[in-house]
Amino acid sequence: MGDTLTYQSAIAKTLLDNPSLQSYAWQVRVKEAERIQAALLPNPELEAEMENFGGTGPFEGYGSRETTIRLSQKILLGADRMKRKRLSGLTTELAEWDYETQRLNTLTGLTQAYISALEAQLQWVQQKELVDVARQFYESILAQVEAGKVSGLEKMKAQVELSRAHIDLENRRNSMESAFATLASFWGAREVSFTSLNGKLDIPESIPNYQLVERFIEQNPDVARWTTEIQQRKASLSFEQSKAIPDMKISAGYRRIEDLDAEAALVGVSIPIPFFNRNQGNVKAARYELNRAETQRESTRIEVQKALQSSHNKLQAALYEVEQLQAEVLPGAETAYEAAQTGYRQGKFDFLEVLDAQRTLFTSRTRYVQALAELNRAVANVERLIGTPLKEISTN
Repeated sequence: MGDTLTYQSAIAKTLLDNPSLQSYAWQVRVKEAERIQAALLPNPELEAEMENFGGTGPFEGYGSRETTIRLSQKILLGADRMKRKRLSGLTTELAEWDYETQRLNTLTGLTQAYISALEAQLQWVQQKELVDVARQFYESILAQVEAGKVSGLEKMKAQVELSRAHIDLENRRNSMESAFATLASFWGAREVSFTSLNGKLDIPESIPNYQLVERFIEQNPDVARWTTEIQQRKASLSFEQSKAIPDMKISAGYRRIEDLDAEAALVGVSIPIPFFNRNQGNVKAARYELNRAETQRESTRIEVQKALQSSHNKLQAALYEVEQLQAEVLPGAETAYEAAQTGYRQGKFDFLEVLDAQRTLFTSRTRYVQALAELNRAVANVERLIGTPLKEISTN
């Protein structure tokens, strides 16, 4: 794969190798095979029997034996086969919905893991920059100490700040490696085979309002699947009702009567009488299951709607924070840091004032990266809940 991992490569590897997705894909194949089985007719039955031999009196020996060969076939009444086939087909569709739900869950998890890993990488890069700044500042202080312009105390302070920056850099590196390992786990990798990510944390061009986004809730597979689920419950009810009509078995055969040296044909019909068992319990259970499914659909939609409202609010809050940091906080922190450096060189500010301005700047940059990551994760959450990319929703 190379040393650098792109988001598109991560998606491709996850779709191909994610163990959970593979499990759901096999489940779809299982249901497809069961649908094939549901469409098959019952096998005919071949019976053979011999009677009136090996006994006593007139039945001694084989001279009085009767041999019968019979072929029978069950005839499915009540459209059993057609209804069973339809029920199995809808069950297969539900398995496909389950796969789609898992696919979106997995890709959303991957997206958030990639965002977190990219955030950790940016924080590590930024901390490296802070180490370089702390080192340059330490070297500048060291030169001034050797020239007798400042006391050795400031050298010690600068050295402490440089050591602290190195410690934070190591912590950032560990966090980045952990984030990379979490990302690689989405395609079942036991070891990380990349050293960096290729991408950036973008700011969406526009965020549709909640009323516009809410219209896409029906495209969420958690909601959309219930249309198929209710159809499947109706098909199950119809199938259970058809079982109240008993299946008929017809048979035809041949009989050989040895002591009369005669042969005869046989025909037969067998029909169970639905006197006690008319499948009434299963019919009632299937009807209750249908009622439950209709209730569950509405409950699921309400839960998704609540989650979407919360996620959309978080998205707007994250966007506001990013815009404020970008427009006011970062420019102000950069200006303050440059002024503190200039003032320190001119003797107007002391070391602590420069250090405070430096910490404010890099803390603001760190918060900006965190806010960008939170914004992108919020976008991923909203897109999962509506099953649609936000950029495909027109704001006009």
